Amino acid sequence: MNTMLREELLYLITFPLIPVILHYFFSRSFTCRIKSKPYLVLIYALYMACHLALHHSQLPDMVLLTANIILIFLLSLLYRGDNLWRGYSAFFASALIFLGEAVMPFAYTDSGYIANLFLSKLLVLSLVYLLLRITKGEGRGNLAGWYWSLLLVCPVLSVITLVSLSDNFFFQAYPNLFPVVPTLLLAINCLIFVLSDHILCVQSERSKRLLLEQQNTYYVNQYLMTRDKQEEAFKFQHDFKNILLGLRAGLAKDEETSVHELDRLLGTIGQPAGSCDTGNPVIDAMISYKEQTAGSYDTPFRLELNIPPQLELDTTVISVILGNTLDNAIEACRETFNQERYVLIHMHYLNDSLFIKIQNPYAHEISTNRYGEISSTKADTRSHGIGLRNIRKTVEEWGGLLDISYNSGLFQVEVVLFHIPRKLDKTMSTTII
Repeated sequence: MNTMLREELLYLITFPLIPVILHYFFSRSFTCRIKSKPYLVLIYALYMACHLALHHSQLPDMVLLTANIILIFLLSLLYRGDNLWRGYSAFFASALIFLGEAVMPFAYTDSGYIANLFLSKLLVLSLVYLLLRITKGEGRGNLAGWYWSLLLVCPVLSVITLVSLSDNFFFQAYPNLFPVVPTLLLAINCLIFVLSDHILCVQSERSKRLLLEQQNTYYVNQYLMTRDKQEEAFKFQHDFKNILLGLRAGLAKDEETSVHELDRLLGTIGQPAGSCDTGNPVIDAMISYKEQTAGSYDTPFRLELNIPPQLELDTTVISVILGNTLDNAIEACRETFNQERYVLIHMHYLNDSLFIKIQNPYAHEISTNRYGEISSTKADTRSHGIGLRNIRKTVEEWGGLLDISYNSGLFQVEVVLFHIPRKLDKTMSTTII
């Protein structure tokens, strides 16, 4: 058999390990969008066909390399996760495969070439397995823009550096020394991958801890309001007989005074511990707490809540969505030149889906960045403007829908969360204020 033909045949035999490595790497870090295994196999077969077509083409090396990186990036879109972390993972996987092949020493014989084909794939697979065991691969957290730029550029720059050094006269004269360069670049990229994952995980844990503290604050506030109301009820029950005796004497003496006294007592009894009582503790505690905060700025809440009690809600998800949207709405209404102040909260439940709409007037000018995302109008842009990004990220992770609109002085956030079951089949609770 012709040597060239034998090498191409061996390359075709070993190449299917690359799609296996890519799927293993992406599926452990993200959630696959394709549930049907035959479709997934078909897509990866299409990737293999495109790669082999490029492999046998006469295009320049840099063009082939760029095309292969684009193919791997397109494969990453089959998986659901943070866009920046997913993009970085695609570039990192490309660099890992390329550098893994370059690490192998120069083969002078056919058997050496065959060994390199298998060993390079096994090396990449071993590195991927080891990295996934060390890291969590979640990619949750918020990094500054230049950090992400550095992460995305690092694997690409490593590949470009290696391609440039391959034409160096020194390494052409001493080819056995060339594997030292990809080995160092491979170690650097793996180290950066582990460190970046650690940083993002630390930030994620910190965000969860802060969110848990905020949730505890909501629950404590709801408990205190309920306790005060119960104490009022106990006091009124204890003094009820004495109050009736006093009212009887008042009626005999002055009917108008007794009527005012009754109105005062009825007003005391009618004051609720919180205007939100849907039977869902997370929603009730969140809205009641935020309503109390908004009240200090003369910003009333208008509630249109038509949801059943005991929904199986994820505490973190609903806290991030309601907490950030209500904070932003209250902040917008605090503007001194904003004459109309209110926050409208509309929620309804249909077909195992929870629909949330929050509206508030605004008076300041809304600006957007180059990606179309709303930018903070405050001087400290690093500390502010994170709320909407967290909402968008949370909704995307849970497969929901998010729409943000602003027009004619009215800002509106709409969220749809799917697959929200009910614990008990009770009558739907309705609150309209």
